[in-house]
Amino acid sequence: MEQKVLKIALTGGIASGKTLVSDLLEIHGCYIIDLDIISREVVLPGSDGLKELIEAFGKSILLSDGTLDRKNLRDELFKKGRNRAQIEQILHPKILQKMKSSMDDCREGIMIVVIPLLVEKELWGPFDRAIVVDCETETQLIRLMSRDNIDKEKAKIMLLSQSSREKRLQLNNYIPTDVIENNSKISELKNKVNILNQRLLALL
Repeated sequence: MEQKVLKIALTGGIASGKTLVSDLLEIHGCYIIDLDIISREVVLPGSDGLKELIEAFGKSILLSDGTLDRKNLRDELFKKGRNRAQIEQILHPKILQKMKSSMDDCREGIMIVVIPLLVEKELWGPFDRAIVVDCETETQLIRLMSRDNIDKEKAKIMLLSQSSREKRLQLNNYIPTDVIENNSKISELKNKVNILNQRLLALL
């Protein structure tokens, strides 16, 4: 008899706490696939992804050790719309292919796939449910400035490049969605994730 897998996409705005929530769910025994990690794997030295990026943008996107300078690439990403489209065209098919392969490896239990651009790219098709990690915009900006060591202006530009918070919260129109608010203490977040995990286990 085939084992049941509950496929869940986890998303949220930049610096909302997606990784923290997925780490907590992993502690509860969920199988985690993180597209941020996959996006690093598809640009490792020697990969087709890195070769194609070098062809498009030149060797200035590399660090001295031959690895991708992610900060440089991010700057290219936010510089011009066509740069963003070109980078996405090179990397997204490779990321999604690797995601599908990782999803096929999970045979039972709760599978959580962390997809930052779930709403922007309408990627909810293969999933049973979604989780949105939500926080106040001001909190997001503070976290982003601190995490990436950037000023408020740059943080705002990065936020504007994503779907609005409102649009993300309308995901329930397309797929059953749980919202986890992450505006306060980690202890409160742990409690919310614990309750959510119990609810998801009941669906298996």
